[in-house]
Amino acid sequence: MRGRWVAGAALAIAAAGVAGVTLERRGEALPGTTVAGVDVGGLDGPAVRAAVEDVAATRTSGALAVSAAGVPSTLPRDLLDVDVDATVDRALDDGGSVFGLLLRRGGEVGLTTSTDRRRLRDRLEALAAEVDRPAFAGDIRVTGLQVAALPPAPGRALQVLPAADAVQQVLEQGSSGPVELPVRTLQAPTTPAQVDAVAAAGRAALGRDHVLGQGALRLTVSRAELAPLLRLRQAAGGPVLALDTAGLRARVAARAAPLAASARNAGVSVAGPAAVVDTQGDLVWTPRPAQVSVRPATVGRRVDVDAATARLQARVLTADRTPPPPLPVTTVQPAITTAAAGGVRTLVGAFTTRFQAGQPRATNIRRIAAIVDGTWVLPGAEFSLNGTAGRRTRARGFVADGAIVDGELTDEVGGGVSQFATTLFNAAFFAGVPILEHKPHSFYISRYPAGRESTVYYGAIDVRFRNDTAHPLLVRTRSSAGSVTVELYGDNGGRRVVSTSGPRRPRADGGFRITVTRTTTGGDGQGGRRVFSTTYDPVPPED
Repeated sequence: MRGRWVAGAALAIAAAGVAGVTLERRGEALPGTTVAGVDVGGLDGPAVRAAVEDVAATRTSGALAVSAAGVPSTLPRDLLDVDVDATVDRALDDGGSVFGLLLRRGGEVGLTTSTDRRRLRDRLEALAAEVDRPAFAGDIRVTGLQVAALPPAPGRALQVLPAADAVQQVLEQGSSGPVELPVRTLQAPTTPAQVDAVAAAGRAALGRDHVLGQGALRLTVSRAELAPLLRLRQAAGGPVLALDTAGLRARVAARAAPLAASARNAGVSVAGPAAVVDTQGDLVWTPRPAQVSVRPATVGRRVDVDAATARLQARVLTADRTPPPPLPVTTVQPAITTAAAGGVRTLVGAFTTRFQAGQPRATNIRRIAAIVDGTWVLPGAEFSLNGTAGRRTRARGFVADGAIVDGELTDEVGGGVSQFATTLFNAAFFAGVPILEHKPHSFYISRYPAGRESTVYYGAIDVRFRNDTAHPLLVRTRSSAGSVTVELYGDNGGRRVVSTSGPRRPRADGGFRITVTRTTTGGDGQGGRRVFSTTYDPVPPED
């Protein structure tokens, strides 16, 4: 009992002594305390802060040397941030109790730090752009007719996240560097033997010229032409020899062009004088027999370039030494076959108009007639005067003369071609075919049939009709110094067309109205009745 009292008394006396020391040391680092190797034992708070700030400045100033696969670089040390306040607090910590002073002295206090990982990663990714190198799968180099192998080589990639961990550790430790950053090796997907095999295949491909067909239909692509087209291509089973298909196709197309032969339409010659149909009033029309002779059509041919390219490519890549396969050729049929031309038996429609010889408009009328002459209109197809004749320009032989534009007379290149439009319209009218588009003149011109005429203006007004017969229609034109005739040859089964004009009904402004009725009967079963109604403005006074 007395022993316990003595021990307790001794402990109380010691505690009282320690309490005195604690009071004396509060606000100072314990003896033996160091911060990052710097002795701060016995220093008061401001002195400890100054020491920590010196250490922090050293740790966060300047650059850290790094290297990746022999590529040198630096990283700023200020990626590390030192928490001075937290570090000072830890250096001044007295152990937290009076018994702490009895059990330990001051020791090493590490810096309290943090690293800007996002900024560090950005800097490392920028370095990776310099360091990284993809694996080279190998290739072939073609020089002239020689093919050499370029062996594969490994690549490399900077491991950004492990590199960031390594840099952070060095910054926190305050090491001077340099730091070797981790780099991963990227293996090539091919072997040298595989690339060598492709090069050998290339040399075999250039061992001779390559041919399709024979005789007159023989197509050859030379070794020199093939050489620049050789490629190494990666396939599922490894690298293989390939060709630039587009380049090969271009060479095949160039060789194929001279081997093509154009199809020629059957020709039709019509004997006898022009049919003069120029009645302005009522008329009954039936087709007339024609003296027709047919020149036979000629079948053409063309090389199937895509099929020939595929066939030639297969021979090149397999080093096929068998006799050349046939050249793939497609037959080209003429638009107008001999049989179709044989269906042109009758004059199914015609009309003639006259003009004063020697005027500029006469040049334009005869020029457009020459362009349209010989046009074929297949069964079911549409004929367009503007589409066939094209734009009227000086370069195409047209000149300026009077034309009606927006109801007024003016000078236009091609002026006067409306007379040809009227002549064509009437020929189609009496052929009994559907008239799809026409537009009468805004005021009546006495040389045309009233209500049975049409103007034309490129891009705005057209004359169009459809061939609704079972045979092609041939448009023939004839012109003289003072007249133009349009004839339509074909076979409409003998349609009978009746044109009946109504009376002219005067308008208060001096113009008039008129209707023309076309009645079609018989022939190939087509028939019907169509009324063409026209309103004319008064003729403008002459200046």
